[in-house]
Amino acid sequence: MPYPHLFEPGNIGKCKLRNRIIMPLYPTKYATGSKVNERMLAFYRERAKGGVAMIVLDCPCLDYPSLYKGKNDLRIDDPSYIEGIQKLLGVIHDEGAKAFMHLNYPKERFLDTQVPGAKQKGDKWVQPLANYMTAEEARSIIGTMAEGASKAKEIGYDGIEIQASYGDLISQLLSPLSNRRTDEFGGPSENRSRFLVELIRKIKHEAGRDFPVIIKLVCDEFSSGGITINDSKEIAKMTAVAGADAILANAGNKLSKCKTIPSHYTEAGVLVNLASQIKKVVDIPVVAIGKINTPELADHIVGDGKADFVAMARALVADPDLPKKAMEGRREDIRGCIYCLQDCAQSGVPGLGRSCSINPFAGQEYLLRISPAEKKKNVVIVGGGPAGMQSAVLADQRGHKATLFEKGDKLGGQFLLAGKAPFKEEVSELLRYLNYMLFRSNVKIILNTKAGIDEIITENPDAVILATGSNFRKPDIPGVNLPFVHDVREIYETAFSKPPGKHIIILGGGEIGCETADMLADGNREITIIEILPDVLSKMKDIPKEDLLKRLKDKKVRILTETKAVSIEKGKVQIKDKEGNSAFIQTDSVILSIGTVPENSLLKSIRGNIHGIHVVGDAAEPGNVGSALRSAAKIALEI
Repeated sequence: MPYPHLFEPGNIGKCKLRNRIIMPLYPTKYATGSKVNERMLAFYRERAKGGVAMIVLDCPCLDYPSLYKGKNDLRIDDPSYIEGIQKLLGVIHDEGAKAFMHLNYPKERFLDTQVPGAKQKGDKWVQPLANYMTAEEARSIIGTMAEGASKAKEIGYDGIEIQASYGDLISQLLSPLSNRRTDEFGGPSENRSRFLVELIRKIKHEAGRDFPVIIKLVCDEFSSGGITINDSKEIAKMTAVAGADAILANAGNKLSKCKTIPSHYTEAGVLVNLASQIKKVVDIPVVAIGKINTPELADHIVGDGKADFVAMARALVADPDLPKKAMEGRREDIRGCIYCLQDCAQSGVPGLGRSCSINPFAGQEYLLRISPAEKKKNVVIVGGGPAGMQSAVLADQRGHKATLFEKGDKLGGQFLLAGKAPFKEEVSELLRYLNYMLFRSNVKIILNTKAGIDEIITENPDAVILATGSNFRKPDIPGVNLPFVHDVREIYETAFSKPPGKHIIILGGGEIGCETADMLADGNREITIIEILPDVLSKMKDIPKEDLLKRLKDKKVRILTETKAVSIEKGKVQIKDKEGNSAFIQTDSVILSIGTVPENSLLKSIRGNIHGIHVVGDAAEPGNVGSALRSAAKIALEI
C-alpha cells in the first residue's frame, strides 16, 4: 500500500480512527439562521467520503444569548437546532469518519459602559477576559465549557478539541506575554495552566473518562516574551496527567498568524518540529499541523515518529478526495493546495464566503455536480489558460466532444507567469493538475493556433466557450509609449529580470506590482511603487499581505499611496499626491501594473455566426484564478 504509515488505523482515547489524517477546524461560516444547511452537509460529506479519518467541527454557541455571535453561529440550546447538527454528524459517520466538536470561549466581553482594561468598539466597550475576569468567573466559564462538552457527547460527537492556541482565551492565560494576573491563574507556569487543567478534569467528570479530549495547544508563540517550546512541554505534561487524550501541536498568536495559517510564503511542515518535541515528553498521541501539503510529507511525519497523526485543512478544501486518492496510489490525481489564501481565508469571496481558488466546487458542492450531459455536444474552447483548461476538462467529463485552441505553444495562459514571482513556485501545482487531467481526457488540444471564426466553424461546434483572458491596461499618461516603459508581463515573459538602470518606478500597487518590486529589489536598485488608492495590496488577504509588505520594507522599496503619475519623460516621472502637490521622481525604467481589461474581441466576429457562445474567466470579468475557475465550471456544467 502506498504511504503505509499514513493509512494505519489509530486511536485517540477510545475513538478508533481509520487512518492518521485529521481535518482540523476550518470555520466555514456556512450556517444560516444558526442551523445546519444543505451547503454544510454537502461540504463535509465530500471530505468524509474522501477518506479523512476525523473532522473537527466549529464550536456552537455554548450559552445563548449571552455568547451568541450571529446567524452563522450554530446553536445547541433547542432541539430544532440540535436536529440539524445530528444530521451533519450522521452524514460524516455514514462515510466512515469521526466528528469532534471544537470547544472554545470568547476571549473578550462586550459592555455598555467603560470598565478597567476596556477599549471602545463602536457603541460598546470591549474588555479582555484573560486578565479581568475574577477567579469565580473563570470557574463559571470552566463550568459552561464542560457543560458544552457534555452536551456534545449527548448530541453524538465522537469527542472534543479544546482551543488553547491562536491567541484565544486559554492561550492568553497560558502565555507569560499576555497573562498579567497575580492570583491562582497567573504567575508561574503551573498557575497559568490551571484554567486548562481544571477544564480537562471538569470535562472528564461531566462527560465521562472515555469521552476523548484533544488539546489544541500553542507550543510556540514566535513572539518575544511569549510561550516557547520548553514552556509548552511542561504544559503538555500537565494536560496529559489531567486526562487529555491527545495534543495537537499548534503555534502562533494574533501577531504571528503567518505560522498558524501559513501561506505560499511559508515552508511546508512549518510546525512539525514542535509536534516532534512534544511527543518526546508525553505518552498520549500527538497531532502535527502546519502546511502539511502532500501525502509524502504526511507519511514521513508519522513514519519517522515525529507525530502520531497529521492535520490537513486547506489541502482537504482543495481536494476532499486527497486521502482516498493517496491510498489508491492515484498521486497525480490530487489537486494540491497552492496556499494562496485568496478565497479560503477571512471572509472568503464576496457574495460566496469561504471557497477555494483552485477547487471551484469548494463550498458549492450542493449546487455544482458533474453529471452526464443529457445531449452530447461538440464544444470548442478558445484559450488555454486555467479557465479554458477547466472548461475543457469538465466538458469532457460530462461526455461532450471538446476541442481546445491555444495560441501559444503550451497551456497555462497568464498563470504560467504567476509561479515566477518570489515564493510562488507552489502555484504551478494548479497547472500541473489541469495538464494531467487534460492528458488523461479525450480533449483535442490544438496549440500554436490563434483561433478565429474560420478555425471555430471548421470544428462545427454546438457551443463555444471563450476563455481568452485579459490584457494589461495601458494608462492614458503622456510618455507611456516611451521605450523604457514596460508592461509588467514583459518582466516575466522574457525573463527580463534586470530592467536597465538603478531607478525603477512601478505604476500600480496591486499583487503583481508589489511582487514584481519584491523580485527586482536586490539592494542595488531604488524601486518606487506608485498607487492611486489609499493602500497597496487592497485585494490580498491579511496574512500574505503582511509578509509581503514586511519584505518590501526590509528591501527599502518606497511606496507612495494616494498618488498618481501624470506624465512620463526621459529620466523622470511626474507625480501628484492627494493634496495636488506635484513632484518629479528620477527613473531609468517604468513598469506598468495598473489592472487588466477583458480580451474578448473574438466575440464580435463570431456573434451572429455561431450559436451557444459563452464567455468565462478574465474574458468575461477580470479577477483572480478562483473566480475564473468558478465561472468556467458553472458554464461547463450547464452546457
